[in-house]
Amino acid sequence: MNSNYFEKNINSNLAKFIKYGLIGLIGLILDMGLFYILHKLLGVNYVLSNIVSSSTAILHNFILNSYFTFRVTDKKLQRFLSFYGIALIGLVFSTLLLALFIDILGIDSMVSKLISIFTIAIFQYFLNKKLTFQTKN
Repeated sequence: MNSNYFEKNINSNLAKFIKYGLIGLIGLILDMGLFYILHKLLGVNYVLSNIVSSSTAILHNFILNSYFTFRVTDKKLQRFLSFYGIALIGLVFSTLLLALFIDILGIDSMVSKLISIFTIAIFQYFLNKKLTFQTKN
């Protein structure tokens, strides 16, 4: 294999990672904003607030990543179920982290939410790249 192949592959993967990160950042703002509204302003329990805000961001991120990051629009239901399944695993872990940070360590819920999101995000990128958005070349 020649070096151009590796350069293109590395550049392509880096571009996808950057796009995934930017879409994730928008999803983060959506997630945190909705969590804030539900939990801080409306007094909804943090677990329920986390489920609603995370689920909204998951749907947002799936749609944008499908079309802009990985450019795959086939098998939408199968890909969504894979994406959402991976996200649900992340949601379980983020909820456990929230309980640890808020209830045990006494960290503010907004700070706890932010830490949990960043902790889970990289794990989800690699799983989604490999399982959800993989295409046959």
